[in-house]
Amino acid sequence: MVSGKALGLLALTSLGWPAAAAATAVDCAARLLPDPAAKASAKLDARTLIELRDFGAPSPSIGGVPPFSISPDGRWAALIIRRASVDGDDYCHGVAIVSLRGDVPPRLVDVGGEYLSLIQDIRGSADFNNGSPRAVTPLWSPDGSRLAYLRRDRGITQIWAVPADGGAARQVSHFESDAKSFRWSGNDRIVAQTRLGLKRANEKITEEGRRGYLFDRRFFPLNDDRPRAASTIPFDDVTFDLGTNNTERASPAAATADADRPPDALLYARSSGGARAWTARADPAAPFADIALHVVRGGHELSCPASICAAHIAGLWWLGPTDLLFVRGASGDSGGRDEIYRWRLDHQSAPVVIRSTIDALMGCQLSGEYLYCAREASLSPRSLIAIDVRRGTSRTVFEPNPDYPTIGLPSVRRLVWTDPRGITTYGDLVLPPDHRVGQHHPMVVTQYDSRGFLRGGTGDDVPIQLLAARGFAVLSTQRPGYLPIAQTAHDFMTMQRANIAAFADRRQLASAVNAGVDAAIATGSVDKDRIGLTGMSDGAVTAQFILSQPNRFRAAALSSCCDDPSTAMFAAGLGYRDDILASGYPSPAAPDPSFWRGYALAASPQAPRTPLLIQIGDDEYRLALETYGMLQLRGVPVDMFVYPDEHHWKWHPAHRFAVYRRNIAWFDFWLRGIASTDPEERDDIARWTAMARASTAP
Repeated sequence: MVSGKALGLLALTSLGWPAAAAATAVDCAARLLPDPAAKASAKLDARTLIELRDFGAPSPSIGGVPPFSISPDGRWAALIIRRASVDGDDYCHGVAIVSLRGDVPPRLVDVGGEYLSLIQDIRGSADFNNGSPRAVTPLWSPDGSRLAYLRRDRGITQIWAVPADGGAARQVSHFESDAKSFRWSGNDRIVAQTRLGLKRANEKITEEGRRGYLFDRRFFPLNDDRPRAASTIPFDDVTFDLGTNNTERASPAAATADADRPPDALLYARSSGGARAWTARADPAAPFADIALHVVRGGHELSCPASICAAHIAGLWWLGPTDLLFVRGASGDSGGRDEIYRWRLDHQSAPVVIRSTIDALMGCQLSGEYLYCAREASLSPRSLIAIDVRRGTSRTVFEPNPDYPTIGLPSVRRLVWTDPRGITTYGDLVLPPDHRVGQHHPMVVTQYDSRGFLRGGTGDDVPIQLLAARGFAVLSTQRPGYLPIAQTAHDFMTMQRANIAAFADRRQLASAVNAGVDAAIATGSVDKDRIGLTGMSDGAVTAQFILSQPNRFRAAALSSCCDDPSTAMFAAGLGYRDDILASGYPSPAAPDPSFWRGYALAASPQAPRTPLLIQIGDDEYRLALETYGMLQLRGVPVDMFVYPDEHHWKWHPAHRFAVYRRNIAWFDFWLRGIASTDPEERDDIARWTAMARASTAP
């Protein structure tokens, strides 16, 4: 607990609060491409982290939408660079072409557009805004002369096209609702996908409002005060002829799959010699079963050791008629390593690793004898690399942030641990740059994902490297896999019922987090009596479960919150209520107090009085009201900040800056007894001081 004497003795080092918004528009073209002569900065601060040049989705997943595309001649890569501005609270976007040979500098062929969020259909409703940046990849025309891409202007996402040699970019589609995706159909035709009926559906909902809306499953009260359009509105294909400017409705694309491709294949490739390789789930009817590799040559399936081919295969390509290249993604058992294998079928031997790394590889694509991948290391932002598939060596093709600091950074140690239940996972222990043997630091734990660049954790709210610079240890933990029931569950709800029964999944995750904390303490660098916990999304649910019971954490900060009796059943709407009832939650008509007391902070009167900071978007803050209100009434130190125009993932650069600063100040206050003297935080410190005094009063 923070003592009154400790308060105000030390000041929080300035992180550079943003000045007023710039008086003139930012020159995006100048900001998007790095200066070839740029040198590494000597300082790491919040602005540096937030204003990094990024491309692709934020998740360092080895699968998903590739963050770049390769030209048909194999000479160029195209990607969309975005860069935030804290002062302007906006983003610059540009379509860049990068030489894969490294013989010419990168160039921009279009600059402009607004931030493009990930949009999803959820619980039968269309177009929920997640807030996280969507992976937007320019696609080459078959002849390599043009690029097409999604671009958002004036609140609508459309298809744009630009000549690859640098001619004028132009908008191709003019939909009334967002363009969702597209593909090339020849060199002069683009087939785009949208929902032509979405605008009319929303107009009908507005008309319905004249008579009053029937409150039904269409409502999601957290986000809207009106019904949402249904996710059953079909997607339409529309063809654009770039030569004639003609537009017409298109028929669904005809199937072009190999006749020998298995119907349950997820990835599939055929060699020039007729050999086939594909991945499929162990049980095709179980959507969460392991994905394994199958290889058939000459009508016979080849044997591959289960330790290599039975799970986690995320990409495969043929090198000529008999050599197979594949990527095995990170797992808990591998300590979070991505591994590239080469299998020489003519040698009648097992696949051989040509590269193994704890760095995160993303969107890998084969061209010639090189595998091109986006890459992140724990202290290095995303770049584009080329991996020689013969030797396993690599070189950097495009470094978007050559000015990122290389000195004065924290140290990172990969830890692998097994919890008492036998679950193995991993995490990264980040220590201050000036750490010395024998020092014991207060520690902050982040959850969910610990692959790639350690920036702000999942949701980018907890600045890992900045906390380390302040003298904290940070344990970034990786979520272990699903319960064994997931391997056989034939639908999501079956798996959820197994997860909810006795909170089996949360108990497993809590056990893994605590085992990770034990592993960090065992290194001799962590003060076991000063540990903080954070969480976002699934990680916030695990944090809620941990905090509702006796625990070791002295302070906590959540980026989303929370699951409580009234909130879960009523505040999120009928659709959400019905879904969680189907997954095993007790009905509010027959409440089960024991169910909630071990899980929900609002319903756990005996839960420890852990100080809790909630920083949440205005789309979701109503889910936190029950937790916040009940904790406040019990005298538990709790603070909540609501950020406007935010969703599940905070996208405003100015908000991310504020969240970074407040999380650091919060853990400084409760774990180190340090109160910021920054005028911007004066009110926060006064309020937290009053909370600390009230919580220790007899």
